[in-house]
Formats: sequence, C-alpha cells, structure tokens
Amino acid sequence: MISHDQVAAAVGAGAFDGSVAVDGAGTVECLTPIYDTMPEIDRMYEGYFSVVPYVIPGTYAAYAFSYTGGALIQWCVEKLAKGEQEQAKARGITVHELLEQSYLERRTDGPGDLLVLPHFAGAATPYMDTGSRGVILGLTTESTAADIYRGCMEGVAYEMYLNYQALARSGIHFEKLNATGGGARSAVWMQMKADVLNLPITALKTADAGTVGSAMLTGVAVGAFRDLKEAAEHMVEETVTYMPRPDMHERYMQVYERYRGIYEAVRPLV
Repeated sequence: MISHDQVAAAVGAGAFDGSVAVDGAGTVECLTPIYDTMPEIDRMYEGYFSVVPYVIPGTYAAYAFSYTGGALIQWCVEKLAKGEQEQAKARGITVHELLEQSYLERRTDGPGDLLVLPHFAGAATPYMDTGSRGVILGLTTESTAADIYRGCMEGVAYEMYLNYQALARSGIHFEKLNATGGGARSAVWMQMKADVLNLPITALKTADAGTVGSAMLTGVAVGAFRDLKEAAEHMVEETVTYMPRPDMHERYMQVYERYRGIYEAVRPLV
C-alpha cells in the first residue's frame, strides 16, 4: 500500500475530520488540516497550498509547511552547540534539553530577544520562494547558543502561525492539533506552539505517525479493523495536551507583528 507521507501521518495521528489538524514536527514542519468538503481552490492558490483527496471519501487534506522545522533545530545544534553537546552527554541528558534549560535559567518563559526567519532552505508556503534565505535579527555579544536555539524554535512557530492565518481564509475550523515527529518530544516547543497558535496541541506516544498510519490503512485493507476509527482506538495513543495560555499568546502576538514584516524587508537584499 502506497500513501503520501503526510497523508499517512494524518491517519496515524487520528485526524479524520475538520476538527483536528496535524502538526508534523519533523525535519520539515508541516501543518496538515483536513477539509470535510473541497476548499475554495482560489483561496488555496493564494498561499500555494496543495490540496489532495484524503483517505475518507469526500474529504481533503492540505499542506502548509516550512522546509526547516526540525532541520533548523538540528542545524543550530550541529553548528553552534558543540560544547553543549559534550556537556549534555556528561549530564546524561539530550543537548536539546540542555539548551532549553540553559535558556530558562537565564530568562523567563516567553518570547526571546531574537527574531529568526527560518528560511534556511528557502521559503515554502505561503511564499514558495526558494530564493529566500534565513535571518537572525537581534544578536549581541551577550547572545548564546541557547538564545539562538530558542529563537529558531520561535521562528518555526511564527512561520506556522503565518500559515495558519493564510489558511483561515479557506474555511478551516479545526479546534486542536495532534503533534507527531521528533519535535513533539519537546515540552517547551509544544507549549510554545500552543501559545503562539492559541490552540491545544496533543503529543502522541509514537513520533513516527506515518508508519502508524500505514499500518492502520493496511489493517483496514486486510480486515483486521472495521474502519480507521477502530484502528485508531488500538494504535493512536495520546500523551500530553498542551493548552494555550492567553497571556503568553498576547505576548507572542506582539512579537509576531514584527516577525511577519521580516520577509518583505529582507527579501530584496538576498
């Protein structure tokens, strides 16, 4: 059985109607909403959003994504945090945990001082501009790897909110996100996304939802399950739900108002 990876991930995340969308926090950051009817194509075209038939007849899935989600976080770790990798190994924790802790030891939770445009591999939706480049604004001699790491996480979250706003004109009505991929293991990043998007986000036990979704589809095809909802009862397990904090959302939105102008300001220079 063959399926597109994001469609399989949506199935494995238990998203079967328009009330739930998927946050694929892998190498590529992908927001996958489900439409109960065909969305208005002209609206989707404005943001270069692909629309494909979903596995449930009459429904459709769309892709809103950034080329650098987890890839940007990994870039930050590999290029800027070599010393922190050794420290983390000595302490028996991951370098991601160490960088998150290091930031919060110096700063309170909430928006940092850096603005990161996460176009390190070009811009995906809603621009589809492969010539765009990444930007880090606000650096000082006091900036640390932890500050840049935090800024990268925020940049990905803001880019997803930008996509969420562009999709809003197409009739989406999801009330929560189910999160998959390695990034779903970070409580800090999941809470940040919940605060920025102002939506509950539920992390799933299995990070590789695409594999789970493929197994579910196969199980239905061979008669092991009556339908996908029964398969989900056996194979999709939710862990933690991160609820948005209104005060934090307001603070992030103050920064987002500046973030959304970065692309237009910087693009003519690169």
